[in-house]
Parts: sequence; C-alpha cells; structure tokens
Amino acid sequence: MLELAHKNPHAASVYVYDEDEYRQMRLLVTDDGKAGVALKGDEIVSAFAHKDCVHPRAARAMLRHATALGGRRLDCFDTVLPDLYADAGFVPVARLRWSDDYAPDGWDYDTFHAFNNGRPDVVFMAYDRGRVGGKYAPGAGAYVDDYDEGIACAKEYCSH
Repeated sequence: MLELAHKNPHAASVYVYDEDEYRQMRLLVTDDGKAGVALKGDEIVSAFAHKDCVHPRAARAMLRHATALGGRRLDCFDTVLPDLYADAGFVPVARLRWSDDYAPDGWDYDTFHAFNNGRPDVVFMAYDRGRVGGKYAPGAGAYVDDYDEGIACAKEYCSH
C-alpha cells in the first residue's frame, strides 16, 4: 500500500495508517501484496489494488469477503471508490461537503478535477446484503454537518 501511495497520483484519496495501527486490524492481502483491505472493527479501511496485481478484481472480492467477516461501514471521497463499494453491497447513507481545511496531505486539486473541481464530498456508506452487485447513485445520501455525524448515520443504518 505504501508503494502505491507513492506511485499513484490518486493515492491521496485513501488514508494510510501507520504500521502499529495496521497491527491492530484484520488485514486481507493478496499473496503478491498488490491488493488488499483492512478491517478496523466493523469499518473497512484502506482498500487498494495495484494495476499489475496478478489477481484481477481482487479488491472487489476482498471487499465482499470483508463483509462476511463483519465489515459494515466505510467512508470515502466521491471519486471512483463509491462505485467499487456499491458493487460489494454498500449504500450511501450520508455525505459531507468538501473542506479545504481537511484536505489530505498530498491532495492535488488538478488530479481530482473531474470530481467536483477537485473537491469531492466524503460519502459514508453502510453494508446492505440485499444490495450486493449494486450501482452507486452519484449524489445519494443526505448531507451532514460534520464527520462524526456521517459515521453515526452509517452505524445507525447498520443497526437495523
């Protein structure tokens, strides 16, 4: 994942935890180390896949497996990631408007220009087993005022 973070211009859209934090998570990684996801309790984090991974669509398969292991919620920038997550059964339940004050380190507004002029919303998504294989509807999810409220919406959806 660190290699991808240095080589992929879109890597700023995925948060990379430090090694000690990953040691506290359940990690699903391909045998070549080129694709994976992490489970942080019921939250799926750090999904990644290199283009040269020997296992095509590995990230999609791992996301589905992560739900079988208890992954119920996640959040991401409204770029290409919500499409990937919708396929695994995640539905948008809330969204938070972009704030320049919270832009990730290394964020390049030009690189992400196609996504709301480089300022994509954060989308909070929750797992719905009846929606596996689903499609993401851009703009779906009610706006919330802060990040914690978005997390609460995802947790609330999962509790039903």
